[in-house]
Amino acid sequence: MLDADDPVSQLHKCAFYLKDTERMYLCLSQERIIQFQATPCPKDPNKEMINDGASWTIISTDKAEYTFYEGMGTIHRPVTPVPIVHNLNVNGGGDVAMLELSGENLSPSLKVWFGDVEAETMYRYVMKVYIRIFLKFNSVIHPNYSCAESMLCVVPDISQFREGWQYVRQPTQVQVSLVRDDGVIYATGLTFTYTPEPGPRPHNPSIDRILRPNAHPPPQWPII
Repeated sequence: MLDADDPVSQLHKCAFYLKDTERMYLCLSQERIIQFQATPCPKDPNKEMINDGASWTIISTDKAEYTFYEGMGTIHRPVTPVPIVHNLNVNGGGDVAMLELSGENLSPSLKVWFGDVEAETMYRYVMKVYIRIFLKFNSVIHPNYSCAESMLCVVPDISQFREGWQYVRQPTQVQVSLVRDDGVIYATGLTFTYTPEPGPRPHNPSIDRILRPNAHPPPQWPII
């Protein structure tokens, strides 16, 4: 049936039509995947006839939903792969508070945003190689690879969200999002909470030189 619109569920039978072809379907024949051309049904124009090899039974089903928004208008690039953030980890505190995001499909083209405030973001890709060596037999087993993607960003000052605040007076929660360089906004579904501080903290200028080295030229020493 060509115009079926009922939800797909377990044990349903279905056929996989090959886009932009003349009634070609995915077919299993003698343990090989081939193309099979269906024939029109003489009794119903909304049906096509296929063989048993082109009829597939759904064993299990799963669903994935992603939320995104084209913040700068219509884009011409695919929105996939959609970045997924699994964990948020805070490193440091005060002027040196950093937030690490770990997950999947992260890339250097993404920036971390706290609400409507963009954070200074760094992308990190780590590949670990594990090799087991047996000296007795002078042999090496094939290495195992482990890859990890993460993003590190500077937590914006609380004054970006609460005008006039020099320190966190009460718990403040903001949404954490990822924004691609073409304006696509991906909601992570996670939030960051500013925790109250006892009072204003002294600012250390050296922190700016570490986090923003390009904004501070090196000191000029007199020539003797």
